[in-house]
Amino acid sequence: MFRVFNIVRTLCATILAVSILLAGCGSNSSSQTAAVSNAVNIDPAELLADIYSSIQQPIARALGGWEWDSFISSFGPLLVSFRYTLEMQKVTYQSTGADGKVHSMTGLLILPKSILSGKPSVPILMYQHGTEVYRPFSPSRYLNHQDRPTDYPEVMVAAAIASTGYAVALVDYEGMGDNTNTQPHVVGATLAQQVIDLLKASRDIIGGSNSPCTWNSQLFLMGYSEGGYVTMAVTRELQRNHAAEFTVTASAPLSGPHDLSGVMRGVILSGSTFKAPYFVPMLLSSYNYAYGGQTALFSPGFAMLPPFNSTLPPLFDGNSQSDTISEAMGMSFSPVNLIAPKIILTTGFITLLTSDTSPGSVFAFLKQNDSYRLPGQVDSVWVPTVPIRMIHHKSDELVPYGNSQVAFDAFSTAGAKSRIPGGPGVELIEETATISISSDPVKTVHVGSAFPELSRGWQWLDSFKK
Repeated sequence: MFRVFNIVRTLCATILAVSILLAGCGSNSSSQTAAVSNAVNIDPAELLADIYSSIQQPIARALGGWEWDSFISSFGPLLVSFRYTLEMQKVTYQSTGADGKVHSMTGLLILPKSILSGKPSVPILMYQHGTEVYRPFSPSRYLNHQDRPTDYPEVMVAAAIASTGYAVALVDYEGMGDNTNTQPHVVGATLAQQVIDLLKASRDIIGGSNSPCTWNSQLFLMGYSEGGYVTMAVTRELQRNHAAEFTVTASAPLSGPHDLSGVMRGVILSGSTFKAPYFVPMLLSSYNYAYGGQTALFSPGFAMLPPFNSTLPPLFDGNSQSDTISEAMGMSFSPVNLIAPKIILTTGFITLLTSDTSPGSVFAFLKQNDSYRLPGQVDSVWVPTVPIRMIHHKSDELVPYGNSQVAFDAFSTAGAKSRIPGGPGVELIEETATISISSDPVKTVHVGSAFPELSRGWQWLDSFKK
């Protein structure tokens, strides 16, 4: 259970006042009224009350670590003083998977609705969520589990932002939502295309006659952790290959693993204990799906020691939570026993992961997925021409700060450093929030700093809003 500051009591009192006021204006008091198609109407003030009720209950996810007191202080006021109610709907669209085939995929679209009348003209925010292995926690599945808002922390952030006047779309990613393929975890170009295809589908929905809003042509991007990585990749692809159709107003890639071939490779090779070891077999599963037709490097038989080569792969079918996978690797939550992810890897795989010279090495595949490099030209850096602000906590132990530093240095060398704050080019800002993890050995700075960074990232994006 997470500690919540006294500000919640004040906010909840305000919720009651706002609800009474809206009732007097003839508003519908239900936050989950059925609407056209598969859409549901959400009252932001009631959503905050649901969140507050939910965070009083024990949270089963062992490595959840989300600091809900920070959410309440950062995003709670947006839900209380909302300008718009919300319409949420699952979007089903077609996109290309890491296997090169076209698949049906899903995402969540949150649209602002005027409290009185008319259609507001609003920006689109493409929000990319962090790493998630458990399909029921996909953003679009929130519509089926509205009684458990704390299982969907980033959907709650997106809802708060949407209530201020944004159309927010969240991709489920391949392998999540209604799609049952393997996830292409940190396969940059593939994930970017899936986000862009959701953007196109969302734009068309917003342009339809049944939409409660219209698009003002501004486009924002934001994401945290893997979502920060995907945000960077999407920004790259939109600038390079879709400039005639979309112009990115500003992008906030937060705490992303941008330097897979350097910093993150070092994390794996270090042999240090890690609070989320499941990311290593997830990477192997992902790259075996994406590159299995080219190499056997990432296959369970080559990369993983027995019995892990037979026990771990089935756990990436979307039906297991991350802590279950970490436990299958030998980690224990009670009592706490941390492990080094490297213990599941074969000597042969480690040798090829260590090598940075062989064209067929693991390093080569990681390098082509570094988010600051040009796909197909991995010794070149793409040069951002739109405003980008990276934010990263210096003490992040899961996705080290060095990821953003390496990317920023590469962009700066290429001439993309923003010399005017808010201008075209890249900025790197250090997150300074104090994250207390001493009382819980498996809580992390990485997850704990998510809400503060998302709040700062959105506030920066909002400074560009028309």
